[in-house]
Amino acid sequence: MSEGGVAIRDDCLVLTPEIVTEVSRLSVPLQGAPVPAVFVDRPNRFQAVVEIEGCRETVHVPNTGRMDEMLFPGTPVMLEKSDNPRRKHPYSLKFVNKNNHWICIHSALANRVFEDAFYEGKVDWVRGPLQREVSFGNSRMDFSIGEDPPTLVEVKCVTYEEDGIAMFPDAPTLRGQKHVEELIAALEEGYRTAVVFIAFMDFVHRFTPHRRIDPSLAEKLRKARDHGVLIKAYACSISFREISLERELSVQL
Repeated sequence: MSEGGVAIRDDCLVLTPEIVTEVSRLSVPLQGAPVPAVFVDRPNRFQAVVEIEGCRETVHVPNTGRMDEMLFPGTPVMLEKSDNPRRKHPYSLKFVNKNNHWICIHSALANRVFEDAFYEGKVDWVRGPLQREVSFGNSRMDFSIGEDPPTLVEVKCVTYEEDGIAMFPDAPTLRGQKHVEELIAALEEGYRTAVVFIAFMDFVHRFTPHRRIDPSLAEKLRKARDHGVLIKAYACSISFREISLERELSVQL
């Protein structure tokens, strides 16, 4: 049986030609060899147990979100194998297959995807020089773009999906609430501000805050929009050869 380019048999997961082709052309590159596996368990936020060719292995999870809606025993996943001998775990979990669609869970890549899209001209609502990690108040904003005044941009990675709708967060986030409050404060001081939600998946058609999970963040986002903070959301083109901004999503607050 095959799922989303992953062949499954009773004892292990094996590479298919589709996977080999996709992995070899990754543009946001994996740092080590790609390895298919099957998810077994997640003992804590930072680790998962998987099966690689029938053998169990503990791997690093580069996303502290819950991901309960897609990490089930038997789920096909794709790992990255590091050559660094000092690492506690040589493998990291990078992609999860949900309903025959691949979702990238490496949340730290969202800033890279946004920055690449900005330089490629895919982000057309802001112009000017870009700076990373700019302090404002008690927070560090992901980007400051342009001048007179600059636009402060906070980027959030979205991995939760429900009925074709991208939703954030998948766990309550006090940090996210704080960032939205800081963007409102920056706006009142004369900055332009924006929060950008980047869905690391290609099969969604809309974005909305996950009100059931974090109603406070949903209310703060609505307040931010009413004050003039720009709320943007994008879906990505996801394959093992590249992760890139694909299209803008409608936002429903």
